[in-house]
Amino acid sequence: MSHVIKVFWLFGRSAAGKTTLARRLHQKLLDRNIPTLHLDGDEMRSGLNADLGFSDEARLENHRRIAEIAQLAAKQGLNPVVSTMAAQQGHRDAVQKILGAKLVWLYIHAPLEVCIRRDPKGLYRQAKEGQVRQLLDYPFDLPRPQEQENYIDTASQSIEDCCQSILGVVHRHMSDFMI
Repeated sequence: MSHVIKVFWLFGRSAAGKTTLARRLHQKLLDRNIPTLHLDGDEMRSGLNADLGFSDEARLENHRRIAEIAQLAAKQGLNPVVSTMAAQQGHRDAVQKILGAKLVWLYIHAPLEVCIRRDPKGLYRQAKEGQVRQLLDYPFDLPRPQEQENYIDTASQSIEDCCQSILGVVHRHMSDFMI
C-alpha cells in the first residue's frame, strides 16, 4: 500500500504530553501497517545529541539533527513522529526548511501551571530552585492557539480525545490512512 509520506512533529512545553501522544500515534500508525519511527527529544539528547548543551545555538542544532534524521527516515518510506519542545520560532523555521511540505506541526498545549503540576522529570522544580539554567522553555515563543491549525490541549481533553484529534489531523494529511 503506497501512501503520502509525512513527518508529524509534536511540540510544546515540557510536561505538556508530547511524548505520551507521540508514542500513541506511533503505535496507531504501526497498527495500521503504516511504517513509522518515533524520534523523542529526550531520547535523542541522551544519545546522538548528548554532546549538545542548552544554549539557543545548541537547541537549534538539536532540532536540525532531529529534522535531518526525520528527513532520512522519510526518504526510506517511514512516517516519522517527532516529539520535542521546539520552543523558538527560529528552531521551527529551521526544521521547516529541512522537511518542507512533508512536515505537519502539532502544537501540544497545556498551560504553564498544569505543566508545573505534572513535572514528571522535576525540571520546573529544579528551575525554581536555580539548579538548571537555559534548560526550560522560557521564553516559549509559540503561536497563539487561534493561529495554530493543529492545536491539541491536553489540559482540557482526555488523552484518548487528544489522540482522536491527532488522528483526525493525520487522516487529513495521509490519503490512505483509515481511522
